[in-house]
Amino acid sequence: MLLKKDYSTYWSKVGGQNLSEEFKDLILKMFSYDGSERPTVEQLRDHPWMKKTMDIKQTRSDLLERLSSIRSEKTADSSAAAGSSRGDNDLLELVREMHSGVALN
Repeated sequence: MLLKKDYSTYWSKVGGQNLSEEFKDLILKMFSYDGSERPTVEQLRDHPWMKKTMDIKQTRSDLLERLSSIRSEKTADSSAAAGSSRGDNDLLELVREMHSGVALN
């Protein structure tokens, strides 16, 4: 998909459709098939996504709060349906949401 430049399908398949455009751009540049097109360390440092400011403590707090909420909902759902269990993807889904640019400053 990346070689064919079918990026929308790629992001959909990897669950990254809600990631910010800056983050997607950075990842696509880093994974470029042609090594000469990959960014240098300096270009990575200068990339707009890398320049974003982020409050680490607030982001961590937000992640933990949302994860707790998701797990509480899933626990309630699983007690209603015997035999089901919480998925291991809760944190991964949450991190993807946070990288969508919505929760980052």
